[in-house]
Amino acid sequence: MIAMPGADYIYPNVTEIARRSGLLERWGLAEPLGCTYVEVPADFIKNRTEVERTGQEIGSMLSRSSVEHLYEQDTDLPGTLAYVLHTEPAVPRRDQHGRQVRAELRWRDPEWLAAFGDMLLEIEDYLGVPPEIIEIHPGDRKNTHADIVEAMHTLIAAQWNAFGVEPLVLLENHSDQSVATAGRIRAFWTTLKDLHPEIAGLAGIALDPWHLRAAAKEEFPGAIGEIPADALRAFHIHNNLMPPAADDTIPWQEVFSAVRGLPGRACIKPVVYQKSRVAEAIAFCEEMLAAPRAAYAAPPA
Repeated sequence: MIAMPGADYIYPNVTEIARRSGLLERWGLAEPLGCTYVEVPADFIKNRTEVERTGQEIGSMLSRSSVEHLYEQDTDLPGTLAYVLHTEPAVPRRDQHGRQVRAELRWRDPEWLAAFGDMLLEIEDYLGVPPEIIEIHPGDRKNTHADIVEAMHTLIAAQWNAFGVEPLVLLENHSDQSVATAGRIRAFWTTLKDLHPEIAGLAGIALDPWHLRAAAKEEFPGAIGEIPADALRAFHIHNNLMPPAADDTIPWQEVFSAVRGLPGRACIKPVVYQKSRVAEAIAFCEEMLAAPRAAYAAPPA
C-alpha cells in the first residue's frame, strides 16, 4: 500500500463549550480550522453540576432524560458535519461529598454492555445523526482482550441495527488501564483479528503517545514500532494535556514518522482543552507531517 499524506483532524472537547453542548456550536469552532470531525463527550455522570441537573449519581450511565438535560439538540445540521463520540474514560473523579469515584468499564458483562450501547444510541438519537467514530477505553484487567473485542463487535452491530451505519470503533490506550504498553496493544490486535477478522476494517487503536510513554518509559521510542501499522487509525497528540512542542521529552519525530508511514490516512486529535490553543496544536502537527527533517544531517561545511 502507498502511504497517504496528511491527516484528518478532530476538534477536541474544549472547556469553553457550555455543558456537553450540541453539534453546531462545536462545528462552528472546528470548520474554520479545517477539522474533519468534532469530539462529543459521552462520559457517564461526571461532576456535581451533572448530578444536580439529572438527579443521577457520579459514574452512572445517562438515562434518556439525562441526555436531554445535558446535550443540546440542533436542527439543520450541515451534511459535512461529522463527529467522534468519546465515551467514558474511567478516570478518577470527585463526587458531591468529595469522595473519589472511578466508573468501572465492564466489557465482560453482557447486560452492562447492552446498557452502555443503549446510552450511546440515546445520545446519537437526540443529537440527530450517528457518529463516524466511537472511542472506548480498556478499563481494568478484569476485561480480557477477547471481552473488549466482543464489545466492539457488539457496538458496531448495534449501530448498524439502529441507524444502518457502521462507525469506526477505536480503543484508546491508557497508562493505568489494561491496554497500556505496545505489547498489550499488539496482543489485543492479534486477538481481534483471530476472533472477528471481519471488523478489522471497522476497528483499531487511537494511540495516545503520552500514555504510551508513561507505560513504556525509556523504551518508548522503540515501542511505537512494535504496534502493527494496520491497527493504528488515530493519534491523540498532547504533552500531559498541554499543546505539543518541539522540545518536549516525547520524541515527536518518531511519532509522526509512524503517522506518515501508515497505509491509510490517520485521524489526529490535539488533546488540549483551551479553545485558544487548538490552532497552535494543529499547526505543530502539520509541521511535523511535512517532509521529514534532516535531524541528523551534518552541519554545512
